[in-house]
Amino acid sequence: MYAVQLCFRELPKKHFLLSPLIDKTESPLFLRCIQRFLCFRFRFSQLSSSCSAVLSSSVLLCRWVIKACYLTLRMANQLPMRDIMPHMKNWSCIVTVQEKQQITNSMGTPTRKQKFIFYDSEGSRVEGIIFNDDIPRMSQILQIYKKYKISNAGVRPIPPKFQTSELTIQWVISTRTVIEEIATDDEVMPVKFCYSKFTDLVQYMDDKTKSVDVLGVVISALERKTVIKNSRPSDVQKFVLLNEESQPVLLSLWDSFLANEGQEIVSKLHTYPVIVARRVKVNNYNGVALGTWFDSAILVDPPIQEARELKNWALRNTKFIKEIVEKKDYIKYSPQLSLKSGQKTTLICNINSSQKTIWVKAHFSFEHIFKKYWYMSCRNCCRATAADYQVEFTCNSCKEKHPAVPRCRFDVDLANSTGVIPASVFGELAENLLTFSALEAMQHFNENIELPLEFVHKELKSKMFLLHIKPVQTQLADSRQRYTVIYYSEIDDDADSVQLTDEPRDDSPFPSKESETVQLRAEGDNTARSKVCVQLSQRFDEPHSIEANEDEDAECSSNKKQRID
Repeated sequence: MYAVQLCFRELPKKHFLLSPLIDKTESPLFLRCIQRFLCFRFRFSQLSSSCSAVLSSSVLLCRWVIKACYLTLRMANQLPMRDIMPHMKNWSCIVTVQEKQQITNSMGTPTRKQKFIFYDSEGSRVEGIIFNDDIPRMSQILQIYKKYKISNAGVRPIPPKFQTSELTIQWVISTRTVIEEIATDDEVMPVKFCYSKFTDLVQYMDDKTKSVDVLGVVISALERKTVIKNSRPSDVQKFVLLNEESQPVLLSLWDSFLANEGQEIVSKLHTYPVIVARRVKVNNYNGVALGTWFDSAILVDPPIQEARELKNWALRNTKFIKEIVEKKDYIKYSPQLSLKSGQKTTLICNINSSQKTIWVKAHFSFEHIFKKYWYMSCRNCCRATAADYQVEFTCNSCKEKHPAVPRCRFDVDLANSTGVIPASVFGELAENLLTFSALEAMQHFNENIELPLEFVHKELKSKMFLLHIKPVQTQLADSRQRYTVIYYSEIDDDADSVQLTDEPRDDSPFPSKESETVQLRAEGDNTARSKVCVQLSQRFDEPHSIEANEDEDAECSSNKKQRID
């Protein structure tokens, strides 16, 4: 580089071709271009001697400089991504589109924006962004995984409070930006993602300040639904993800994600598409589930090594995958992901209804609670109905036609040494606790015969259970908060920590919070017992089905989230 600089210092200052360039000889970019041209013309080892020859022939050097400048103009100062600094002009870069996010609105302003992530051959990454009226014109040009030559986009630093994915530089794409597609063969993206294991997702549950990246193969898609979210209808569809941990997880795609990446996934479902779900949230639907945020990104069959390996794993295990899909266990509560051995629990006296889910240790009691133990429901969505047993009807909730079937449901008291709370148990959980099926409970009720539960009540008095419960929105007549049992398992009463078989071991993040203490009743005192002694036949129209309860959280606000590395 220094030798090239010396060459220009020896040139005539008034040369009509070079005089506009003499003042630029101190520019590293200009000198680099000249050096590249000389290295191309001569062997690198002969560069010094070549420069000496140039000193003795200014005319020849002029020709070289003119050719070099022409090359420079044609290349438009093509640079690696790392050399493109804020406010730089007259540059170009070869990039590949790694992510193409959804169009979003800025909070409190009418500004619309769409973000991209680009990477180059060195693995450097930068954020791209298109605003407002430029979106419909420029967004369709940039397609995921395609390679482009981008020239003269606006370059600016990203303020720290808006930085995500550790990117600090932003390219502003407008209708004046020059973008040329470059034909290329498929290549492996030189970027690395940090994936969260499915078994680690529970520690990020319902934490709106954090998001995760996951890698999974899509093995099934549930029915697309329209739900009311923020007082507006929204489309949502759940997809079943599986990885080499062999534990399925549900991923909900909302609205624009469903209209774009969702359609692509459905069209490729028979080929087991692999997706990278970036910056998705973790919620507590059926134990642990995933959902898209406003700035999530779904990469379908990305050209990365991990995705190709996972797809090969899926193709080798098609029989195992088909068994999972046929059993449909993923639509039920899964304690394998949400429950950990040594589970931290909350004392009943410290339970707060603001907690979305709570783990507690308690006894079951329903000996003195009047009930009929079942209700008539839609076989598909489990919502209550007035239809008679086995009569086909069109459900007002799921809009499908199915026969009415009985479903087990009854209320219990959950009690330990610190307090007592009322709760409801549904479906298979209720049948296991009751030791009778819903059909048997219905038959006894219709024949006006009480269920023989003396042995059940006696056994329950001596057993302690670990329960996962969540608060119900509607309160009881006495204004007490009630809960729904979504999981329970018998444990040792005197165990310091929860010991469960066939469950992963780890700590749980659920905190203990102070709330009003509900004292256990003293001997001979019935005032503190749960007052859920009501005719449940009058309350069976309440939608408390665990399977039917769609805990579909709305897409979160634009609060910045910390990505988990």
